[in-house]
Amino acid sequence: MKRFLFIMLFITYCSSVYGGEIDGKTCLKKGKYELEKGKYEDAISSLSAAEREFPLLGDYAMLWLSDAYHETGDHKESLKTVRALLKRYPNSPLGKKARIREIKEAGEVSEENIQQIYESYIKDYQGDAEVKYLYALWLKKNGKKDIAKSVFKEIYLDAGDFSNMAYNELSSSDISVEDFIKRASNLMRVMDFKDAESALMSALAKDDGSLRNEILKDLGLSLFRQRKYREAADIYKKSNEKYWEVRSLYRAGEKEIFGSTLDELLKMGEKRAGSILIVVASDKRRDGNIEEALRIYQTVMEQYPSQTEDALWGIGWTYFLTGEYKKASDVFTRLYNTYNDTKYLYWKVRSLESGGEDALNIYNTIMKKERIFYGIMSYARTKKSLEKSNTKVTNTSHSDTKENENNPPSPPLSKGGQGGFKIDRVEALFDLGLSKEALLELIYISKNTSSIKDIFYICSKFQELGEYKYSVRLVEKMPYTEELHHFLYPLAYWDIVEDLSKKYTIDPLLVLSVMREESRFDSEARSAAGAFGLMQVMPQTAFRLSSRLKLNKNGARELCDIKNNLNIGIRYLSYLINEFGSYSYALAAYNAGEESVRKWLQKGNYKSVDEFIEDVPYSETRNYVKRVITTFFEYKRISSIEDGVIEISLEKL
Repeated sequence: MKRFLFIMLFITYCSSVYGGEIDGKTCLKKGKYELEKGKYEDAISSLSAAEREFPLLGDYAMLWLSDAYHETGDHKESLKTVRALLKRYPNSPLGKKARIREIKEAGEVSEENIQQIYESYIKDYQGDAEVKYLYALWLKKNGKKDIAKSVFKEIYLDAGDFSNMAYNELSSSDISVEDFIKRASNLMRVMDFKDAESALMSALAKDDGSLRNEILKDLGLSLFRQRKYREAADIYKKSNEKYWEVRSLYRAGEKEIFGSTLDELLKMGEKRAGSILIVVASDKRRDGNIEEALRIYQTVMEQYPSQTEDALWGIGWTYFLTGEYKKASDVFTRLYNTYNDTKYLYWKVRSLESGGEDALNIYNTIMKKERIFYGIMSYARTKKSLEKSNTKVTNTSHSDTKENENNPPSPPLSKGGQGGFKIDRVEALFDLGLSKEALLELIYISKNTSSIKDIFYICSKFQELGEYKYSVRLVEKMPYTEELHHFLYPLAYWDIVEDLSKKYTIDPLLVLSVMREESRFDSEARSAAGAFGLMQVMPQTAFRLSSRLKLNKNGARELCDIKNNLNIGIRYLSYLINEFGSYSYALAAYNAGEESVRKWLQKGNYKSVDEFIEDVPYSETRNYVKRVITTFFEYKRISSIEDGVIEISLEKL
């Protein structure tokens, strides 16, 4: 009888606990819905119950409850609620939002310590330009104009969000030449070279001559990074920066002026001239002046010892391309023995092979080096197959967040303790369909974890939400393991990619590879050159290829739209493959432009695609092509789309 009573009491207790939790969970979802629909009194009732009955997400209930009180005009209760949240949940990921709410409500009730609240927040969140701007407005409104001006100025110089609005609060006399220089430096740090140019022009106009050289140097750099090479050369000439003037003239294609200016640089004994001479030697070799090219490389080795490796590579590469394979092999052997770079081992084996020697053993050595470009080329050269990984790819599309039955299981974090509590919160948010909040929670917990199990779980959830950029960023910080491979190479936005790839007759895995290297799956990515979105589409490319996409003042937003961006990017990539007949040529054109690739191919007379890739004049483009091809075969290796082994076609590359 006693045992029966005990069991009944236990069941009753459990029912009340879990029933309360379920009811609290329902109240939380209901309260959030009511808040969004403007039913604030109902929201207050529901969220108050949720805070009592569902403490797992009590901080969410309290923040939304504070919002509801605010909307009804009860600012005292709103402030009281948000402060209770901060006290009760000191480690909540909602802490920042709660403190912003505290600032606003404290202002509504005219608390005397509002300035201290602002300053405390800004001390903890120095990068929040919006709150800084609100603080400056509050200072101005309350007669503290000097402090307000200094805050507005700080926001303007930081060159982030609200900098233009802060500028409108300042007069021209408030901004010194040094201030313009500092703003330009901050703009260049975030690769906004166009606005940096504008700031430096303002500095130049205001300067009395004492800082002219410093301004001109920075202005030259801003122009160079915008690829305005001729303008950059003119500026560098004015600042007597001969080295950068020469580099700019070379990139501008001003060969005649470049030659005479280079002579001046060499007479100055500039130590950095060696790197420019190597470029000159490469051009001589491309023009067929082999003896002069070799002479210049030798001069660099003798007079610029810091450039020995690059000069020696140039000599070996020249020998290889001119068919002197024994000499090339000797040079590449020396390079590999000295610097231990697989690149040199690969071209040694290519030299031996081209000279008629058996090089299979060396190819096998290179093939053991996983996830590198030269390993893939070695597979291709030996006609071997690249073995597939046993790890299956997570196939979670942006439009379908349900777990795919073929996904690898997500090992849960250990229950109990702080880690288990955090995962319970994530799962609860997913159950409630609160995707934005779940993402916030995942980002928060990902900052303080190093366990493979934790990372596996977090990345699985990122992918379930279609937030691939976060999973890739997180996994890239970890030592490589096969278990994490599919997070490094996700089938991002697969439904869209697959459909468009069929439409434009292109391998969808190549599309993913380009997307990964262009933007790391960040749909909002923007480059210094002005490219947008997942595929880093240039506006002029969009205009040329898509008559349906009318770009206007919201053009950047339209180009960052996932479907628009993929449609234009995939269409352009497909066109390039059809135009050039090779993935590598197309990838080089995608990065450096079609005309550049046509010129390189016309001059190069390459016997194989690996020769072309290695001889691309622009290091940025050369490394880009290598990365995309490497990524492409990592996708091929783990993809569940094909069975068996993956054949690598050198001709297709």
